[in-house]
Amino acid sequence: MIYNFDDLFFKILMVDRFIHKEGFFDVKARPFSVLSFRVRGSGAFEIGNKRFLTQKGDVLFLPANMPYKVDYSSSESIVVHFAQCNYFEAENICLENIAAIGLLFHDLLESWNAQRSVNQAKSIIYEILEKIEKDKRSALEDSAFARCVRYIDTHFCEPELDINTVCNVGFISASSLQRSFLAHFGVSPKQYLLRLRMKRALELLAENVLSVKEVAFACGFHDEKYFSRAFKSKYGYPPSQMQNSMFL
Repeated sequence: MIYNFDDLFFKILMVDRFIHKEGFFDVKARPFSVLSFRVRGSGAFEIGNKRFLTQKGDVLFLPANMPYKVDYSSSESIVVHFAQCNYFEAENICLENIAAIGLLFHDLLESWNAQRSVNQAKSIIYEILEKIEKDKRSALEDSAFARCVRYIDTHFCEPELDINTVCNVGFISASSLQRSFLAHFGVSPKQYLLRLRMKRALELLAENVLSVKEVAFACGFHDEKYFSRAFKSKYGYPPSQMQNSMFL
């Protein structure tokens, strides 16, 4: 998630207020990333394999160089354009504390219009990201969703782990779990689980102790071939190539 991505880097190109006309738009890839706060209205986005609805009070991040489709109601957003941003996951962040974060976006816009100070703007953006992180952390505490997340974080390497088990742990329906994951993390429960397994697989492959098959099973995959296909789809090369490169 962009709000707790420790290695985040970006250069601010502009901060502005945008009025979105109602209708469907097919937007070509652009050389800049976008961080926005929805002041009013809504937009239904399709970008890559992700689909989400951004509504009043949501914070939206769109990475550079990715085309997308959007169906807007008549809406308004405060928008920041980033150059050279090193975060590449499209996500929509639903907030509990809309007023405080909305106020910061308005402060950001006013500051930019008054001074064009990059340092001041960056300071406000980091304050926004910090408040979002606190907002999401407090929303997770002592909730059914929190129990589900903790269970997945603890048991993700177990091959028998499935969404039904997770729902039973949190006493939550599959549809509610899906909505909560999309709202908090921008991905489905299955995508979140896969992300954890892939991260662990990278760590094990880097150690050069286990074979690809052993890594697959250690990370909760039943099928070595499926693991290899999923790994290549995410990182652009098969796990065997990574292991071989460690010996060069």
